[in-house]
Amino acid sequence: MYRGASEARNVSTMEHKPSASGKVYLVGAGPGDPELVTLKGLRCLRMADVVVYDRLVNLSLLDEAPSGAERVFVGKKTGCHSVKQEEIHVLLIHYARQGRLVVRLKGGDPFVFGRGGEEALALAQAGIPFEVVPGVSSAIAVPAYAGIPVTHRNYASSVTIVTGHGCAYGRHLADVNWETLAKVGSWGGTLVILMGVDTLPHVTRQLLDGGLPADTPAAVIQQGTIPQQRVVTDTLVNIAECARRANITSPAITVIGAVVALRDSLNWFETQETGEPSEYEERVPTDTCWINPHSTESRLWSLAK
Repeated sequence: MYRGASEARNVSTMEHKPSASGKVYLVGAGPGDPELVTLKGLRCLRMADVVVYDRLVNLSLLDEAPSGAERVFVGKKTGCHSVKQEEIHVLLIHYARQGRLVVRLKGGDPFVFGRGGEEALALAQAGIPFEVVPGVSSAIAVPAYAGIPVTHRNYASSVTIVTGHGCAYGRHLADVNWETLAKVGSWGGTLVILMGVDTLPHVTRQLLDGGLPADTPAAVIQQGTIPQQRVVTDTLVNIAECARRANITSPAITVIGAVVALRDSLNWFETQETGEPSEYEERVPTDTCWINPHSTESRLWSLAK
């Protein structure tokens, strides 16, 4: 049974009745490829009474739940929140107090910019038993599927994951210390920016103003780990315009640092169909922007500035 946003709003007005038998599992679904979900995550899905799931969850995972389980969509995207976060808290508590086993299925890892910490705190304060089932984070897996290791002994000894969302967790983008992050990048660290497509011009300008060299390699990866994956690469100073011309949209991740250059040699996912590198794996010229879509319809776009 599938339910949507109206279900959550109706539940938010209900009075909760105590029950000691319900439980909530905060399960990370991974970054998109359904085979990246963990064994424990699958086990939770297969015994769920209710699955409350997000927009970025691969829908094939819902088939793992029992046929009689309720499936409730509470997805969000920029400028369109079908259900407020507080309503999701109420929904989880409501189902658990009915004595049901609830799987809160979230893209990536629940505790890496997934608001899982907020949901766990709401459950703890309500006295609801819960478990966290970590997932493969998109911050690590998506670059890997693009042939970019976020650390490498010779190129990057640290990785910093930061939100690029204009207003995340009650804070504004200006609250992020981009000058400090620019120094981290200058010292050989990798920057991974989540939820930052719309703000990428601002972010790159702040990093440049903070001293990160303009020729630092950068990549933006859209819909990582699934066949629709697309990647653009360029330098820090050009990457925002490159992504704009390529019409890169959310969900996408930005990676900045020397490790991006390794993509030329390590791009395994987009070439595995043919078993050999394609012509679009050439180094990105400074006056063009290359897109590497993993699809049957297109292989190379060259966008002159």
